[in-house]
Amino acid sequence: MNRVDKQSTHNGFTIIELLLAMTFVSVLLLAIAVMVIQIGNVYNKGLTMRAVDQAGRLVSADVQQALGQTQPLALETAYVLQRTSGSSLSDSPEGGRLCTGSYTYIWNFGIALEEQRYRPINKFVDSDEEIRFVRIRDAGGQYCSNLTAPIESARATEILASGDRNLALHEFTIRELAKDVALGQALYGITMKIGTNDQSALTTIDASCKPPSDDDALQEYCAVNVFDFTAQAGNKGVQ
Repeated sequence: MNRVDKQSTHNGFTIIELLLAMTFVSVLLLAIAVMVIQIGNVYNKGLTMRAVDQAGRLVSADVQQALGQTQPLALETAYVLQRTSGSSLSDSPEGGRLCTGSYTYIWNFGIALEEQRYRPINKFVDSDEEIRFVRIRDAGGQYCSNLTAPIESARATEILASGDRNLALHEFTIRELAKDVALGQALYGITMKIGTNDQSALTTIDASCKPPSDDDALQEYCAVNVFDFTAQAGNKGVQ
């Protein structure tokens, strides 16, 4: 008489059990992958914001120091926004200059560096390197009175570097807040907008990052920050 070993019929897993186990593992791996991607995005966003913040602080400190060592400015001649020939005042400026008396700052705005239809309005005569925001010793302020004066790279100090985040200046304005003629002092308010310069990821209105809902948005690699600060001239100090 044949006997069946009942214990052997219970060895191994059924196909349904295997499918359930594989499904669980797949969901777990997918969740881990999504979490790693999100952590990477947050990390890259943090690096981008840090690069923008450091660049803004460096430029702000340099401008404050330069103004603190000079006499009050006549902004109508010492601050120049530049546009290409044929453009109107309603067009966005493509570059600019600020002559402080001892030094002159020269820059190209981000749109002039990135867009194909533009050529950087400020260029070196002896180098193909792009001018983003540089400082040049210019005691006579010739770079504001003569916009065609040659800009030599050997005389320029780079204040804003593109870095691995392709940083650029998107806005620069200076205004007089107060002035004391008797003491020979003046207080200026300065607003700068510095950020990444991938134009496809920026809005055309105010050079801010496009919202996440936009197909061209690059949230982890796009950051734009506005820096407002004051600088006092005429007392060899900084406010």
